[in-house]
Amino acid sequence: MFSFLSKFQHKKEMRESKDEILVGEIVRVMARLGNPAIGFSANMGKQSIRFKPTRDTLLFSIVITLDRKTGGTAIQEALIGSKATLTIQTNVKNYIADPDDLIQMYKTDVQNILKVPILGGIRLDHQINTVFATKQVIIDIGKHIPKDEKGVERLSQFLVEHINELRNKLAPYKKW
Repeated sequence: MFSFLSKFQHKKEMRESKDEILVGEIVRVMARLGNPAIGFSANMGKQSIRFKPTRDTLLFSIVITLDRKTGGTAIQEALIGSKATLTIQTNVKNYIADPDDLIQMYKTDVQNILKVPILGGIRLDHQINTVFATKQVIIDIGKHIPKDEKGVERLSQFLVEHINELRNKLAPYKKW
């Protein structure tokens, strides 16, 4: 009886810790890509990691946030899976601000009015010397946790694809 209860408890803990496992794999993949982690923030069901792109002259930082939406019970996971919102935010910094930047800032604010980033769109937030690009994707945590080297490669491709998409949106705003 004790063995049965401990197995049940172990399965429950595994369901609840899938997001932490995925965050660890994201840190590993990003480090392999030359983006070391420079900051961590964790709350109940939400983890955020800041990365510094060392090989990229355009991006100043990358923030990846995993916000678990489900996964509390076995029934809940069986019905809808362990869903989470993965938010990827990149930014560029310009250390010189001129008056034309203010006009561009208002243009990006007007463009953002009708954008819903949860539907896959990219939202730009132009501040005085920094431009942020944000994209949110709803994922199934269990499908993104790598089980072998091919899984690591798939996770790497997934992250690179979304980061490059954000990078391309930010490229016109970088002042060299």
